[in-house]
Amino acid sequence: MSAEESQELGRRGVMRVKQYLESTTYLQMPWTAYDHGKLCLLQKLDGNKKQYDLSGFFLGDRRFPLYVESKKYTTPGGQGTAYDEYLANAYSITARAIKEDMDQEIEFMWITWHPFRLNHWTRLMDFDYIKEAVLKRPDVLGEIDSKPPEEVVDENICRQVSRRLWMVVLTERQQELVLSPEEVKLAMTVLKREGA
Repeated sequence: MSAEESQELGRRGVMRVKQYLESTTYLQMPWTAYDHGKLCLLQKLDGNKKQYDLSGFFLGDRRFPLYVESKKYTTPGGQGTAYDEYLANAYSITARAIKEDMDQEIEFMWITWHPFRLNHWTRLMDFDYIKEAVLKRPDVLGEIDSKPPEEVVDENICRQVSRRLWMVVLTERQQELVLSPEEVKLAMTVLKREGA
């Protein structure tokens, strides 16, 4: 697959994710990396920025921001390594927000079309799995004053991140169950979710 084909597959995947999430009537996902890139950026402890595929927020009582990583894979591919990076970034972003007293309780969602790491599936959102991912990517910790990463990773933040993670596996056929944008608008007039 060429780079252009891969990018187009990714773009189509992001638009499908947007439609899927908004059709739940619990989320509004107005920004994608393709049309509002800066609104999909978050800053990590090391000062670098991470761009997510989509960003938006929950409707109703929750009102938390949500940042989504979409993987339109047809095989497990390199998802395991990418998922470790996703967890390390979620930790770093959350730790930075807490450190700067700016924590908005951002939630993070991984959406894929193909499961991966099946031998670890039940642990993929556990706090200790997050800690392992951060230790594989200590660069996300920023300046740690020559301390070993094991001493810097905060298990309480790992636990907070664990409670803020979502995992969704989609299939092509699920698209048949998704409300159209017109149906979502109609449903929202009846549901009257706060923020919609």
